[in-house]
Amino acid sequence: MKKIQIALVSKETLPVFYLINELRPDEVFLIGTLQTAREMDIIESISKKIGIPCHKLTTKADDVQDCMQRCEKVHLINGDDCDYCYNLTCGTKLMAFGAMICSQRHHARAVYAGTDSYIYLSDFEKHSFSHLLDTETIISLQGQKVKGKTLYHYDADRTACANEIRNFIENHIRSYGILMKQFLQYQQLPNPFESGKLRYYRRNGRLTVEYDDVEVFSSDYPGVFTMLFEGRWWETQVADAIAKWAGKDKEIWTGVRFEPNDKMKGNDKNEIDVLVNIGNALLFVECKSGSFSQDNIYKLSSVFKTYGSYKSKGVIVSYRNNAIKPDFVEKARDERVDLIAPSRGMGDLPKELDIIVKSLKS
Repeated sequence: MKKIQIALVSKETLPVFYLINELRPDEVFLIGTLQTAREMDIIESISKKIGIPCHKLTTKADDVQDCMQRCEKVHLINGDDCDYCYNLTCGTKLMAFGAMICSQRHHARAVYAGTDSYIYLSDFEKHSFSHLLDTETIISLQGQKVKGKTLYHYDADRTACANEIRNFIENHIRSYGILMKQFLQYQQLPNPFESGKLRYYRRNGRLTVEYDDVEVFSSDYPGVFTMLFEGRWWETQVADAIAKWAGKDKEIWTGVRFEPNDKMKGNDKNEIDVLVNIGNALLFVECKSGSFSQDNIYKLSSVFKTYGSYKSKGVIVSYRNNAIKPDFVEKARDERVDLIAPSRGMGDLPKELDIIVKSLKS
C-alpha cells in the first residue's frame, strides 16, 4: 500500500522534514501558501536527495475551506487504497483545522512533531525519532550553506598549550594584560617586545614571555600566537569540555563559517566557534575569553536563527564571570541566548548544557 504524507508548511521547515525523514513515505504533498513557496522548494529539494518525491499545493492561510479542498484533492488523485498520514505541526491554525477535519473524514493518521519525538493525535502516543538529521541537512533546510568548518577531534598538544596559557594568564595577570593591551591596540606585537621588566620574543618557532629575567611562559605549539592573543585557548578548553559532555554520538564542528546571505547583510558575524548537533537541533556556541557586549548577544541570536532555525539555540560561554553583566541576562533571555561562566574545572558545564538542551526540546 502506497504511503502518502500530507504536510502543512510554514516558515519553519524542520518539523516538516523531521517526519519525512522519519516515516519515509512514498510521496509527500506539501500544502503551503504563496508566502511559504521558498520553504516548500527547499523541502522538495532535500526530500528528493533521499528519494522521496514532493508535490506542492498552495492554499490560503486564513481559509479553512480552501485548505480542506487541497487535502481532498490529494485523496482524489491517489484514491482510497493508500496509507495517509497528516503532519499538522506547521501551517496556520486555520490550515490545521481544515487538514484535521479531512484526516478524520478519511480515517487517516494525524501527527505532530517536536524536536526529539512526535505524537499521533488520535491516541497521543509518543514516539522518539529513530532517524536524526545531520548538521549539514539542518543548515540546508534553512536555505543556507557552510563555507568552512573543522570536524572536532581531540588534539593533546593543542589542549596542553591551552592549559599552559590559562595557567600563565591566571598566575601572571599583569604581564598578560600588558601584552594584550599592546596587541589590541596595534593588532600585532613587535619581536622582541619589552615593557619594564616584561620581555616577549619569538625565536625558532617558540614564543617566550619573561618577567624579571624569569621565564613565565614558553611554547612551540604551531598556533600558539592565535591561541594566546585571539582567545583560541578558551575555545579549545570549551570545545574539549563540550565534546566530553556530548559523547561520540553527537556531531561537533569548530571554526564554522557560513556563506553570507541577504538576510545577514550588515551583520559581520557569519562564524561560530563551536557547533553541536544535539539531535535534530543545533547549539551555536560562542567562546568569550574577555569582555563582550550586548551586540555579541544580538549577533549570535541572528546567526542561530538564520542558519539553524528557531529550533536551535545560542550559548555564550564566558571565561570571566564578571563579564556577564546583570543587564545582559535579560537581553540574552529575550534573544534565546544562554550565558554561562563555568568553573575552572568545567565541572558544572555539563549540568548547564543539560538544562539548555531540556529547555530547547520541551
